[in-house]
Amino acid sequence: MILKDKVPVANIKVGMYICKLDRPWLDTPFPFQGFYLRTKGEIDDVQRFCDYVYIDAEKGTQTYKESEINKPSPLLVKERLAMKKGKCVKSSDLRKFSLNIGKYDEGTKPFKREIKNAKSLFSDLTHSIEQLSFDLRVGKGLNLSHTKQVTKKVVSSVIKNPNTMVWLSRLREKGEYTYNHSLRSSVLATVFGRHLGLSEVDLVALASGVLLADIGKTKIKRRLLNKSEPLSNSEKIMMRSHVETGVEMLASQNVDHTTLVIVETHHERFNGTGYPYGLVGTEIPFFGQIAGLVDLFDAMTTKKPYGKHVTSAQAMDWLYTQKDKMFSGKLIEDFVQAIGLYPAGTLVELTDTSIGLVVSHNPEKRLRPEVFLLKDFNNDNQPGKKAIDLSKRAFLSKVDRPMVKRALLPEEINLSTEKLAKTINQNRKLSKILFG
Repeated sequence: MILKDKVPVANIKVGMYICKLDRPWLDTPFPFQGFYLRTKGEIDDVQRFCDYVYIDAEKGTQTYKESEINKPSPLLVKERLAMKKGKCVKSSDLRKFSLNIGKYDEGTKPFKREIKNAKSLFSDLTHSIEQLSFDLRVGKGLNLSHTKQVTKKVVSSVIKNPNTMVWLSRLREKGEYTYNHSLRSSVLATVFGRHLGLSEVDLVALASGVLLADIGKTKIKRRLLNKSEPLSNSEKIMMRSHVETGVEMLASQNVDHTTLVIVETHHERFNGTGYPYGLVGTEIPFFGQIAGLVDLFDAMTTKKPYGKHVTSAQAMDWLYTQKDKMFSGKLIEDFVQAIGLYPAGTLVELTDTSIGLVVSHNPEKRLRPEVFLLKDFNNDNQPGKKAIDLSKRAFLSKVDRPMVKRALLPEEINLSTEKLAKTINQNRKLSKILFG
C-alpha cells in the first residue's frame, strides 16, 4: 500500500493514521493535522462525516500504543544524571488514567439553565482565591476548607454545562492578573477533564491543584510579577522559584498529595525543556501535563502587564506546532476538542461582517458555534434578541447562516474585556437573555 492512499471509510481499521479527509478539517470534529484511529467509536465518527479518507501507510504500520509513546530525544546521560527528580512525584502518580470521552455529554444542561448557578459559584471561588492570596501576603495561615467546598460545587456545575464557567472566566479582567489566571486555568482544566471523562473525584483534585499551582507567587514582589520589561537572569530564577516555594508552603499545611504534584510539575515540558527538574515525556504526571497546557494557553490568550496576547484560534494553531515537543500530541488534540477554536466568551467576526460573542462552541462544526450578535451586518450595535446557533438555518430559510471568519481581540474594535463584561451586565435586554 502506498503512502497517503485513498481508502473508502467502509475499509478503515483501528491503527490506521488518517492524514487527509474528503472535506475540510474545520467542517468536522477531528484534529487538524491527522490522527490515529484508536477505537470502533472513532471509526463510526469518521464514517458518519466522510465517504473516503487518505491514510499514511508508514505511520499506520505502528500500533496505536506504539505511536503514542513518541519519546522525545533523550538528553545526554551525564545531563540526566545531574538533574534532580521531582520531590513529590511517586511511581503511582505516573499511572495511566482510564478515559471515557463523552461520558458527561448526555447530561449536559442548557446554558441558560446553569448560568445563574455558575455565576454565583464563580463569584464565590473568586472571593475565596482573593482571600487566600491576601492572607498569604500579610503572613496569615492557609485555610483551604472553604476553597475546597466551592471547588467541588464548581466542578459539579462544569459537569452540567462546561460553557458557563468558561464564559464567566473569559469575561473577567478586573483584578490582579495572577489570581485571575489561576481561576481561568482551573476552569479550563476542569472543562478539559470533563471532556476526557475523568471521575468527579479526579476532577475536583485536578481543579484544586491547578487553582493553587501559582500559590508560590504570593511570596514574589508584585513589582517583579507585573514587570513589563524583559526579566534579567536573576529575575527569571526568582520567578521560577515560585514552584518550589509553592510546594513548600502547601506541604507545610498537609495539602493532599495530588495538589503538590500538580504544583511541582506544571512547568515541566514533554521534551525536557521545562523546570524545575527537566522531566521528559511520561516522567511528567498526567495532571501535571494538563496543568502545564492550560496554564500556557491562558497566559497566551489573556491581556497581562508583560508580553503580547493572541486569540484562542491563534493559540491553538501555535499549540499544533508543539505536538510532542512542549506537550504530548494526543493531549493537544484532545484539548482542542474540549475547548474549541472559539471558546465561550470569544469575540468573533462572521463572514457577513457581523460581530458576535460565542456562547458555546460546536465540537462537530467548529466554524458554526452558538453566538450572540453584538453588531449585525448593517452595523447596528444593538444586541440580538436571542442566541443564534450558526449550525442551523433560520426558520423557513434555505440559506445557511454565516460562519466564523476569525476571532477578535476586544481592543481590535476598541472594546476592553472589562467594558464588554460591564456592557453585558448592564444591558437589561442581553442580561435577561443570558440569565433569565
